[in-house]
Amino acid sequence: MIQTEVKKLGDNEHAVNVQIAQEEYDRIYAAQVDKLIAKLKLPGFRPGKTPKAVVEKQFGSQAHEDTVSELVQKFYADAIEQSGLMPALQPQLEMPAEQSDAGFRFTLKVVTWPEVKLKPLKKLSVQTTEVEVTDADMQSVIDRLMDTQVRYETEDGRAAEKGDQVSIDFAGFVDDEPFDGGRGEDVKLVIGAGQFIPGFEDGLTGARAGEERTLDVTFPEDYQHQPLAGKAARFEVQVKAVARAEKASNEDELAKMVSFDDAAALRKDIRTRLEKEAEEASYNSSREAVLEALLAAHDISLPEAMVEQDMQQSSQRVVQSMQQQGMEVKPEMFADPAWQDELRQRSERALRISLLLSSVREENDIVVSDDEVEAELDAQATQYPADQLDAFKTWMKSQKEQMAGLRDKLLEKKCVACIMEQAKTTATSMTLDAWQAKQDAAQAQQAEADSKE
Repeated sequence: MIQTEVKKLGDNEHAVNVQIAQEEYDRIYAAQVDKLIAKLKLPGFRPGKTPKAVVEKQFGSQAHEDTVSELVQKFYADAIEQSGLMPALQPQLEMPAEQSDAGFRFTLKVVTWPEVKLKPLKKLSVQTTEVEVTDADMQSVIDRLMDTQVRYETEDGRAAEKGDQVSIDFAGFVDDEPFDGGRGEDVKLVIGAGQFIPGFEDGLTGARAGEERTLDVTFPEDYQHQPLAGKAARFEVQVKAVARAEKASNEDELAKMVSFDDAAALRKDIRTRLEKEAEEASYNSSREAVLEALLAAHDISLPEAMVEQDMQQSSQRVVQSMQQQGMEVKPEMFADPAWQDELRQRSERALRISLLLSSVREENDIVVSDDEVEAELDAQATQYPADQLDAFKTWMKSQKEQMAGLRDKLLEKKCVACIMEQAKTTATSMTLDAWQAKQDAAQAQQAEADSKE
């Protein structure tokens, strides 16, 4: 009933020519015409009694389209199975300009996954990184907490200074009209912290409880909420309280400020958190080295259609993210050659990594068990209060996309571990502070490069 012929169009690109027996087309076409006869109400004919010739003359093209749709849906999967191809993307349907009497024909353009011939993992050279927590790392956190953790003591008659916390009510106006988000009550603001737009905090310096002030300020040109960007505004502010900042004088006092019994309990918590951070840093650094070694050892040619689809999906994610943040999406951004080049590089890299890790999984029989998924959910749930653990896990299990991402993450970790076990590894160590400084420098360098584009 169905015949297929596969023609290679290029690397990983094929045309599957499909021919279905004419009898099958005629049978479905007749059924479509019968459906039309049953529901049509044409002048001069009783419902359901319109002659077939009349229906075909007026609605033959619709019957044909419905027949084609049903035939393609019915034989699509069979055609792909007979072709022996494994589509990487949704095949594209092409219809010939004219059909012959020999049977109904259509073509499926199929892009298949590139073949990956994985080289022996033992030949890879990988430099792994062990990030370690030192006493200096611990002290750095303590020092930072001593400097940043403060409590505020209200002081009657105090004139607000830099570092003081003021409690205020305010109402904002642009062109003498109130605007959305421009009103607040009992808002706590630290003078000099940069929480509000430029000029607002400076305008409250010297203010005392019970005082009212009018602040004339201007929203920055790059203000996130575009309707207010660059606009002059007036804020009517009532100062309700002024509190001075007090810092801890010792570690025990600091511990109590951040809800620990004493310095020992605080230090234990800090070390636990830092060791987890160091563990993640070690994995991320080693993972990057493993993936770079894997990419360098394999030359994979990607079908253009696959790259373009990934680029399109990545662009959509960027647009959604920008819109969720209230940012304006400008079409010219996506037409910029530099943007397109970077997007292409990222897509190609991500696709090659996906193909290579898939080969590693297959050749090494790597799977993720339900118990491993459950253990990961338990680990993630620890960030929630004890009475919310079960609710979090139940919610996660109801989210197909999040659960798929969790499994993918676990699979990738097992692949990285498998490669590291077989590859030639050279280990280096780094303190957590040094690793963080390296990350900060890399981000600053990237930000500078982005600003020049």
